[in-house]
Amino acid sequence: MPNNTTSAELCLTDRQMMLAVNVIERIFIGTVVPVLILFGISGNILNLTVLMAPNMRTRSNQLLACLAVADIVFLVCMLPHSLAHYSLFSTTFWFRLLYLGNKMHLLAILNWASAAAIWLILVICLERLMGIKYPLSVRKHKKLLTPMVVVSFVVVMTGILTAYYHFSYICVTKYFCNGTQFHAMCLRVDSEWWFRNTKNPNSDFVKAIAWYGPRVNAILVIFAPILLVAVSNVMLIFTLRKRQKLFIPAQKSVKGESQFSGSQARTEHKVTITVTAIVTSFTITQGPSAFVTVMSFNYSDQDWQVALTAVVTTLVVLGKALNFVLFCLSSRTFRQRLFSQTKQGILRKSTRTISTMTGSTLLESAASVIDKRRSRSVAIEMSRVETRGSKQRALSSQSMLERQPLREFRRGMSFL
Repeated sequence: MPNNTTSAELCLTDRQMMLAVNVIERIFIGTVVPVLILFGISGNILNLTVLMAPNMRTRSNQLLACLAVADIVFLVCMLPHSLAHYSLFSTTFWFRLLYLGNKMHLLAILNWASAAAIWLILVICLERLMGIKYPLSVRKHKKLLTPMVVVSFVVVMTGILTAYYHFSYICVTKYFCNGTQFHAMCLRVDSEWWFRNTKNPNSDFVKAIAWYGPRVNAILVIFAPILLVAVSNVMLIFTLRKRQKLFIPAQKSVKGESQFSGSQARTEHKVTITVTAIVTSFTITQGPSAFVTVMSFNYSDQDWQVALTAVVTTLVVLGKALNFVLFCLSSRTFRQRLFSQTKQGILRKSTRTISTMTGSTLLESAASVIDKRRSRSVAIEMSRVETRGSKQRALSSQSMLERQPLREFRRGMSFL
């Protein structure tokens, strides 16, 4: 008997509806990454509240705050990819419609935020290194290379380098099971085969962008910046050790007017330690992604490659989430400022609660006082009315008594 069922009436199985099949990928991206994302977003928000405080807005802190914003954007865009590994979301119609329809654009924004964070790390590391080695030169160019100019350049440059993600894939969507199941399939625009075994309709220019884009991105956004960050971090660590040896004996001889410069040097030293910790963590967690990206050009999508990519992606997310921990461990000023802001927030909230309760109590007491005053005034008025009535009755009775003898006298005279 021939099967006349159309594709619109065909219902996909649960396995066909799954958005991730690899077990290792489901464990790392579906189980570990969501916890790291929530911790990383909350931690970076706390970083922003401390770094953007009025008395903490130094050049280094502004760059670190921009890094926190880039990490938050990365983690927010990463969350739908991790939620897609749960059957609760992967089988939901509206989630599939929004996620599969915008997956490539989410990946583009995610890679843009990651590239911006990588270059911001490099800028922060170089800024600290130049500030220690050549402080006079940095002060001359401080007005020209402001954090706003540097960050804007980094954002625009990385946006251009990662823009190919938006049009390097073509996705075809289709409805199954009478419109209750939504599915999508994506192919690279430079793919040798196309949908329904037809010829690839894209032009050679588009194919060239899709082919060269990932390679240029791997060199300028991943491999070269991470290598420069690693070299700069090593130089920063050696410079920090050298300065620490000179800094310890100099502390004993600091007197008078040189105390201000000594405290400023100590502050810069502490900032450098924090930056070194963040850059070291970044190098360890982001470094493997450069090698995996290079390997992806020579191998097709195999199971071991998918598993390795999942592990490396988890490392990248871990690096984004560790910034708050590194701030707390390496900076005493950050801990004190965070504690004071938390304390102020709790006191402010408790003060508002107390003022609200006090206000309502005062209103109730004022209302009771007004009611008492009204009742007293009413009682006084009633007593006054009663007094007036009694006086009038007394006067009327008195007048009657005074008039009665005259009437009787007149009556008596008349009888005679």
